[in-house]
Amino acid sequence: PRTVWIVGLDGRAIGQATFTEGAGGVLIRLEISEGSLSPGWHGAHVHQSGNCSDFAQGFAAAGAHAGHSPAALHGLLNPVVGEAGDLPNLFAPSAGGFGVEFFSQRLTLLTSSRDGRMPMLDRDGSALVIHASGDDHVTQPIGGAGSRVACAALS
Repeated sequence: PRTVWIVGLDGRAIGQATFTEGAGGVLIRLEISEGSLSPGWHGAHVHQSGNCSDFAQGFAAAGAHAGHSPAALHGLLNPVVGEAGDLPNLFAPSAGGFGVEFFSQRLTLLTSSRDGRMPMLDRDGSALVIHASGDDHVTQPIGGAGSRVACAALS
């Protein structure tokens, strides 16, 4: 397993993300501190670059979603092949810290593709990005999830 800090827009840690390679994909466990995210649904995606250093600019350095291409449309509910970085939403409660787990069969923690899964630890790594709003899993390009509010760099 690889554990990294999740940072907010002020650059401070708001929790931890643990990535664990499994036989058929990657288990992603998030543990988030109380009050770190606004209450409600938030989109979560794996992005193509393991760079969260530009927190004041909204984590643009993390790049696009992992697997973004003209052939792959965003969204878990899209009938066309989705992006490797698509994940379910997470829900932040109005009080208390919380945790969530995702499992992606489209990713691997290796440095190169495995069984057609996209590598998270390629030359520039990847990042888990949390958005301000929920993802509708269909609308292009990011499911209406809004601005980036938190980021965990994996490199």
